[in-house]
Amino acid sequence: MSSFFSSIWGIIAIPLGFIMRYCYILFADVLKFPLAYVFALLLFTIITRAILFPLSLKQQRSTAIMGLYQPLIDEINKKYEKDPQKKQEEMAKLQQEYGFSPTAGCLPLLIQFPILFGLIEVIYKPLTYMISIPKDVINALAGLVTSSNTRLIETAIIESVQKNAGAFANVAVEGYTSEQIANYIQKISSIDMSIGSINLWDVPLDVIKATGLGLIVLIPIFSVVTMIGSQIITMKISGNPNAGGNMMTMTIVMSLMFAWFSFMYPAGFSLYWGFSNLVMIAQGFLLRKIVNVDKLREEKQREIDEKRKQKKEKKTVTVKNDRGMIEEKSYTPQELAKIRLQRAREIDAARYAAENSAGSNTDTDANE
Repeated sequence: MSSFFSSIWGIIAIPLGFIMRYCYILFADVLKFPLAYVFALLLFTIITRAILFPLSLKQQRSTAIMGLYQPLIDEINKKYEKDPQKKQEEMAKLQQEYGFSPTAGCLPLLIQFPILFGLIEVIYKPLTYMISIPKDVINALAGLVTSSNTRLIETAIIESVQKNAGAFANVAVEGYTSEQIANYIQKISSIDMSIGSINLWDVPLDVIKATGLGLIVLIPIFSVVTMIGSQIITMKISGNPNAGGNMMTMTIVMSLMFAWFSFMYPAGFSLYWGFSNLVMIAQGFLLRKIVNVDKLREEKQREIDEKRKQKKEKKTVTVKNDRGMIEEKSYTPQELAKIRLQRAREIDAARYAAENSAGSNTDTDANE
């Protein structure tokens, strides 16, 4: 199962690595910035958030009107408290008739997970995804490196090459010239994935176990603090006055989950998530400008009120009573739907009874 997910993340890492590679080239080779990898990660974050912007816009609209459905949901819960099946049916009707979707705001977050784990793959394998070292060359270099974790072999190669590039001078790979190998070694020597003494491929929990608390813990703290701030600000500007309790509970749960992730995965993961939270805060204010939440809520409220009114309005129809006489009666659309359903069941029952009777007669004739 782990190999299956590893292959999935590897596929997702290909386009993410492509974006990250050119972000790094921009800051390292073109602009020649210090901390080029950090700036590349920030630009990568902005690009991925921009790609997800249409989904975020949809989420903003959904969040703004979600609270309008709460009275309808409460009414269903109270009315069918002792009938779970009927409650489920009415909730399905609510979604169908009013366009209510309890998961409408979850899609951007769900899409974030593949990006997160794909990015972890890019961080663990910078030689493959960022500076495009061929697999044969990586395997040859790996033979000169000692690492107990094959997942960390590429970052182990970087550490070893940067400590002693001369030890790799005689590496020979079939199909590649010595000049090509030397060029790859030079690329590896120049890549910088650190902030001072912090390597962004290091896992904070592993570092803490080995050396105790250090500066690396600031990066997970940064990701969690920005996440809490992002969720609170998003809740404030969402325009959903009923989201407070549920939103705060979700914020606490998600923050605890990502706090655990931040210490279990590379520091670069936490840095990306912290940058993503900052971009989300800025994006939230932008969405507030684009989406007129008050107007949207007013329009949706009118639509809900109109549909509820239509459901209560009675229509006069001509029906045949139990004595076979024609008379006019008034029913709500909901009552009419029940009558039609009952009538359809009676017709089906009569048809099936006739078919069964015909089948029985056929069997009798055959036996005779």
